[in-house]
Amino acid sequence: MPVNSEFRGKSVIVTGGTSGIGLVTAQLFASKGANVIITGKNREKGKKALSQMKGKGDVEFYKGNVAGVQETQKLIELAKRKHGGLDVLVNNAGVYLSKKIDETSEEEWDWIMNTNLKGVFIASRFAIPLLRESRGCIVNVASVSGIVGVRNEAAYCASKGGVIQLTKAMALDYARDGIRVNAVCPGDVETPMMWEALNRVEDKSLAVEQDKALHPLGRFGRADEVAKLIIYLSSEDASFITGAAVSIDGGWSAY
Repeated sequence: MPVNSEFRGKSVIVTGGTSGIGLVTAQLFASKGANVIITGKNREKGKKALSQMKGKGDVEFYKGNVAGVQETQKLIELAKRKHGGLDVLVNNAGVYLSKKIDETSEEEWDWIMNTNLKGVFIASRFAIPLLRESRGCIVNVASVSGIVGVRNEAAYCASKGGVIQLTKAMALDYARDGIRVNAVCPGDVETPMMWEALNRVEDKSLAVEQDKALHPLGRFGRADEVAKLIIYLSSEDASFITGAAVSIDGGWSAY
């Protein structure tokens, strides 16, 4: 199958790109001609992800923690050295915690905030100079949990709400530079992270039905559905969209 040329020659970084939404997004960008760098903290997962993308385009793996300043600076420098700059940054790396505030330790709070929110800040901070040159864009992966309150997700909700507000602020700050900044806000999506969380529940089948019922469409989302939205927001078709937090949650946030 010939490669779609929509993003041919474009330089793209997808953080947390070794599984779930990030992996499918990277595959889709690569299939459309982009030069893609995916990040992750686990080298073996990185190798596995690359093996799944053989023949889909130019993709490489960078091992690093998005909340690490020096590691993330080197990531951005890699994109400039290898691909001449940066056109699209997808801040997708994220972790999940199911606990109330009085059950959450300071270490757990910092873990959630460092990955989900600080990671977006650090990567964006270093990417902005290159995105000014390319008049590129940032797409942040937030969550429906950043829009509505969810039981037992206090730290996670706070981190994703922060991502949405950071998105809006950056969109205003860099609009005159031609940089668009948007967020996608998925509901429950069938990814390893979602199933890992459900597997920890005592009655998994009941939890699955209850979670599906939160979505008026009556099902979980798919990673490819979110990836297609990310691709759209990164494309010229979305050239007049910035500062948006786009729900893709089966109607959950419409309640």
